[in-house]
Amino acid sequence: MKNIKPFDFKKQKDFDKHINLSIPNYSGLDRIFSHIAKEFSQAGSTTVDLGCSTGRFLHNLLKIDDCKYVGIDEIDIKSFDDFTHIVGDCEEELCKLTDVGVIISMFFLQFLGNKERQKTMKTIKKHIDSGAVLLVAEKVYINDTRLQTLLHRMHVQAKRENFSDKEILDKDNQLSISMFCKTESELMRELTKLGKVTPVWQSYNFLGYFVQK
Repeated sequence: MKNIKPFDFKKQKDFDKHINLSIPNYSGLDRIFSHIAKEFSQAGSTTVDLGCSTGRFLHNLLKIDDCKYVGIDEIDIKSFDDFTHIVGDCEEELCKLTDVGVIISMFFLQFLGNKERQKTMKTIKKHIDSGAVLLVAEKVYINDTRLQTLLHRMHVQAKRENFSDKEILDKDNQLSISMFCKTESELMRELTKLGKVTPVWQSYNFLGYFVQK
């Protein structure tokens, strides 16, 4: 029996298209997060995208004069150049940044193991305590198991419009060893420790929140 390998983001020919087809109403999340990020980005501050992948979000974001835009990712699949791109550990690089005003985490934290996630959360909290806001989106397990099963089934049906059954199953198997989803309750408890939490988006069992001190 072959060992299951983690999902390899680098092998996606069009990563942004792949994500858009994989997450229902991803464009809605993108619009909401873009408007909030613009609203809270200020001159003299830094807006940072954790796990920025191609950099599409920062590239499309309406920029504020004299605001610095930084994208951080461990892998280099950058496709755009109108922001500062850092290839490295997100927590370590976030620690080095000053005057952070906005932190974006779109489906990034769920790929961290528990120890690394908690370490990253502590760093994010330091920035929030200093005035930053957090935009975070995650795939979760719905608390109600019946609804979780229903939404999962609906999501699989939606993905079948764009992917073969083999592609869906293979990706699920690969993500099972590299993505660590939390329940709704677990995520809310975690975010509440950072600050005041406001839900801003939901599609199936994908949730988006705004967090501030």
